[in-house]
Amino acid sequence: MTTATKPTRRQFLQGMGIAATGAVLAACAAPVAPAGGDGAAMETPEVWFASGNPCPGGGNPERTAAVQELILEETGVMVNSHILPPGGASTEKLNLLIASGTQSLDLFTGNWPDFKGITLPLDDLLEVHGTDILAGHSDLDWRMMKDFEGTTWGYPRLGLMGHTHFPYFRSDWLAEAGLEVPDSWDGMEHAYEAMKESHDEAVIVAMGRRHLMYNTLGAFTDHGFSRWIDPADNMLKPPELQDGYQDWLAKMNEWWENGWLQQESFANPDYRAMLKTLTIGIWLGWYSRMTIWWDQIRTEAGYEEEDYVLSLKITGPAGVAKTNNAGSNTAYMIPRKSKYPEAMIKYANWIYEDGPDDVTNYLIASWGVPGEDWEWVDKENKVARLHSAGSSVCEEKYSRDFQVTLGLGPETWATAVKLQNDDGEVEWNRHWQHINTYWNQYEGGRMPVDFDVPYDRTAIRDAFPGEPDFERFVEEESIKFITGARPIVEWGNFVDELHGAGLDQWSEQYTQQYRLYHP
Repeated sequence: MTTATKPTRRQFLQGMGIAATGAVLAACAAPVAPAGGDGAAMETPEVWFASGNPCPGGGNPERTAAVQELILEETGVMVNSHILPPGGASTEKLNLLIASGTQSLDLFTGNWPDFKGITLPLDDLLEVHGTDILAGHSDLDWRMMKDFEGTTWGYPRLGLMGHTHFPYFRSDWLAEAGLEVPDSWDGMEHAYEAMKESHDEAVIVAMGRRHLMYNTLGAFTDHGFSRWIDPADNMLKPPELQDGYQDWLAKMNEWWENGWLQQESFANPDYRAMLKTLTIGIWLGWYSRMTIWWDQIRTEAGYEEEDYVLSLKITGPAGVAKTNNAGSNTAYMIPRKSKYPEAMIKYANWIYEDGPDDVTNYLIASWGVPGEDWEWVDKENKVARLHSAGSSVCEEKYSRDFQVTLGLGPETWATAVKLQNDDGEVEWNRHWQHINTYWNQYEGGRMPVDFDVPYDRTAIRDAFPGEPDFERFVEEESIKFITGARPIVEWGNFVDELHGAGLDQWSEQYTQQYRLYHP
């Protein structure tokens, strides 16, 4: 009896797409509207896109309809959204939408190499209808959207980011100890020791090993949290095999044995609940947990002294501790079955239009109708007041149903927007101000060696099916070294085990793709 091989995600989607061919694919070439001049009625293009939403059921229907009508007036395009459910059900629903012969789909997000066989190349569409989209992203961002032949398969959802992994310190505890924000490894340790003397409950929270490496590994290795080229064989190797990684592990083990690291840091705990305990002296995790979660906690609780401040650059024995985030090849893509690809790009381009000088269109797509859902306080300086707070219940607001430009790009322009409280005081939105200020401040971190390579992980796993197991092995064993479950003296054994787990296959596959972009 033979066991059937489970198809990969790409094979599954392509198989479903083949089953849904015929009239559906024939409709791909349908024009946006018939040519004028012969008395024929112009067809209104109606586009559908699939995305997540802060409100799983959507926002207020009346507010959503009002935004939809305004966008139609402004662009001539009727926009609609398929709201994807949270979690694993999102992937299932997206797969069904892509393969459906009856449900329209004109835009969705994902890692573009996984969908290359069922999506449209965008070079011509962007050149004709998306000039503002092209201008709205840096060359660094566009490089992640192209295959090695230079074909563009989507417009960026993310990009190269400098703002995601600053260490945060309890500012009131620093002030209490008479200390400035640290800028060195020794200064960071000294600051924590001072906090601990006055606040025995103080801990350092790492949001898992991955985020811990983004924040700190560069202090001990040449490349930080990055794959790197081993000069011994000119092959790409995992960050764990750099010189200095053992020193980093030893230091993290020292923190663990000293009781500095929060004991649940590697167990995926409820970090929001952890923030509410007010025990975190140093935060080494994803930035928005501070700029969004903590800011909400602080505002709702009315804290006046308790707060956090970031350090722009921590330097350790080997140099800058932080590693810039290469983002990913996550893209907004148009499926081949789209009936109105031109209209879809035209609508997205409208959001980018006149940016960064004027962010009105972006705010319409994000916040709703100006004068009803939000209002300008100072348009010239992009100061606006959102009528419903971000935490308002879904039944009261428009909930970003038609926003198809999240991430870098317009979001880095609209971060200049401020919020005005009901009492008339104007304050910065902490999250948007952070992105606007730091997203391209790369000098504070190490540049990943392969930041511009959009790896096709599906192809890698097709050729090396054990890749997920290899990655899991590296993660689990590294955590054992940190927590002392495995002594550092066994490092040589660990390296031998890596070879047995598939290091050579891993290195071969990643190097092959790296060389496509860096011959």
